[in-house]
Amino acid sequence: MTQNTRYTARVGYKPRWLWSFLLPRYWGVWLGVAALLLLGLMPFRWRDKLAHKLGVIIGRKAKKQHKRANVNLQLCFPNWTQSQREQVIDEMFVLVTQVMLGIGEVALSSPQKLHQRCEFVGLEYLTKFREQGQNVILMVPHGWAIDTAGILLRSLNLPVMAMYNPHRNPLVDWLWTKVRLRFGGGAHARQNGIKPFLTAVRKGDIGYYLPDEDYGEALSVYADFFATYKATLPSLGKMAKLTKAVVIPMFPSYDAQKGKYIFDFREPLVLGDDDLSSARAMNAVIEDFVTPDPAQYVWILRILKTRKDGTNIYC
Repeated sequence: MTQNTRYTARVGYKPRWLWSFLLPRYWGVWLGVAALLLLGLMPFRWRDKLAHKLGVIIGRKAKKQHKRANVNLQLCFPNWTQSQREQVIDEMFVLVTQVMLGIGEVALSSPQKLHQRCEFVGLEYLTKFREQGQNVILMVPHGWAIDTAGILLRSLNLPVMAMYNPHRNPLVDWLWTKVRLRFGGGAHARQNGIKPFLTAVRKGDIGYYLPDEDYGEALSVYADFFATYKATLPSLGKMAKLTKAVVIPMFPSYDAQKGKYIFDFREPLVLGDDDLSSARAMNAVIEDFVTPDPAQYVWILRILKTRKDGTNIYC
């Protein structure tokens, strides 16, 4: 096990500054950070145009990610032509590049400036229950702006609590955590289990829950997902009951035409009494969010990796 892995994989890990971050092996990271900060000072229209050109190049180079996205889209949208899939994949790589190159702006800007770059749709669903003293879990599918969304919601003085996977590079992990939590809120490493997250929600923090990762057959049920199925964690309903929380779906996206981060909140999710109906209810909401603009979704994830026949569709 490498030193980096020991820092980021052990239970109870908390990102912290280490003087070793100044050693030459981290200089590449510092150069990348400097570039992102400089891009953060650039007018976003110029930056987005640069990101569009880079995104096309990155999409051509990222063979594994391109293949995963193509497989996912083939299964989820079997009636699409290959040209339709390629168009969405191209748009997807442009979007992720635009979001990533905007990290410096998110790290440097005041809340007031950031709010000018946001558009909140249905925010009243969240504020109403918060004003009533109701615990809330946000169900947030994997849009490309998912991390940026957590930061921007915290800039509204909302106590957002998320779970995250520590980065293998401890400097990247420390820096990104500092940016994530610059406006408050909190985060728990997944290695610590679900209990710290649930405890925080019970105390009034807003849970930031990602519902669409594939954790294997043992922990999941097979529920319909677009034109196929996926191994879906059915635990959100139980989590809501344990924390006495209402579940509010929210999908983050980035609209380069408007120059806005869009936060689409929906009315509280009604979860079924059994695992299968709960899982299907979550997947149906994801479908509703993603269908209007599929390129906003992180199709490069192995979201369909667990198949009933045990095959590896991504090989």
